[in-house]
Amino acid sequence: MRRFIIVRFCLVVWLTCVTLYGSQLVFATHPDGYFPEAAAPRPMSELTVVPHVALLLPLQSRSFGPAAEMVKQGFAIAAEREAALPLIVRIYSTTEDPLDILITYHQALDAGAVFIVGPLTRNGVTALASSHVVMVPTLALNATDQDMMLPPNLFLFGLQSESEAAHIAEMALSTEKNHAIIIKDRSGLSQRLQQAFADRWLAEYGNTVESIDYDDHQGFFSQLRQYTGGEQNLVFLTLDADEVRRVRPYLDPQTPVFATSQVFFTNQDPLFNHDLNGVRFMDMPWLLQPDHPAVMAYRDSDNTRDEDKERLFALGIDAFRLMRHMLQTHSPYSIAFDGVTGDIRFTPPAHFIREPVAARFDQGKVRILEKKR
Repeated sequence: MRRFIIVRFCLVVWLTCVTLYGSQLVFATHPDGYFPEAAAPRPMSELTVVPHVALLLPLQSRSFGPAAEMVKQGFAIAAEREAALPLIVRIYSTTEDPLDILITYHQALDAGAVFIVGPLTRNGVTALASSHVVMVPTLALNATDQDMMLPPNLFLFGLQSESEAAHIAEMALSTEKNHAIIIKDRSGLSQRLQQAFADRWLAEYGNTVESIDYDDHQGFFSQLRQYTGGEQNLVFLTLDADEVRRVRPYLDPQTPVFATSQVFFTNQDPLFNHDLNGVRFMDMPWLLQPDHPAVMAYRDSDNTRDEDKERLFALGIDAFRLMRHMLQTHSPYSIAFDGVTGDIRFTPPAHFIREPVAARFDQGKVRILEKKR
């Protein structure tokens, strides 16, 4: 299986590009810069057919356009600060409509794309994975809506919260507790986080899990301390920051408490964070480790972005860096680097996962936890 994936990766990333475009891939230059069409987009029919990297984002979407813009900006910063590639980068703007995404993907191929980064939305990635149009190496920036067989040259990377919840379950296992109490709300994200955590937690022999629904009524809060107390209990909160702040004071103080990156907004507000004391969570180095070498290399002077935008900006940076690694290596198994979104590595059959940084709120500040080996 391992040999098959390595051979597939080599063929897809190298033979596809070099065979189709010959020496142009190696010797192509970019006198107009990485983004020659970014400032003044032209109809696809007018684009010069040239080997290039296509960045496919829903910039025309009212719902996803702002997120796509952050990813684009991060991608552009990385392109400026990394050593030059032998390829130009073209930006392909789409809506969130899966059909529009597939049509634009085809247009990128017709214009000479040898590597495609995107789509960004779940429904776009699902549509692409279900189609027969994935002809060149493609690094999608999200997951599919459900487990499915992926085309041979489609790889997945992104900020999926489910992956984060699985990492938190691994961190929770180090407490040597064996019963997890998951407090969730009715949102789809909360349900997915619950399932991802439970799947990883239950994989360990002897562990048990139960879930309870978050409720704004006082009766719910008054019962939490008694309900969550117990020598073998821990609590996982699949809630947003405001809900976690309401719940935290009512939990048994001796019970370990875990949450996702939803709980972290800033390290500059001790009063806000003080209510979260003791809560352990995970988030990316971009937000938690300003002295991280990669973070310092790509940090810009824009202080107007909130944390959610910062996360998307960081995704754009690591998407460029991962694309670069994929173009330069002979095997996905050899790709492992410290990203600004976390430690990035390949896991078969076609996923690049990122391991965030573990941290804990302590006296209103965030303290980084040492990684367990």
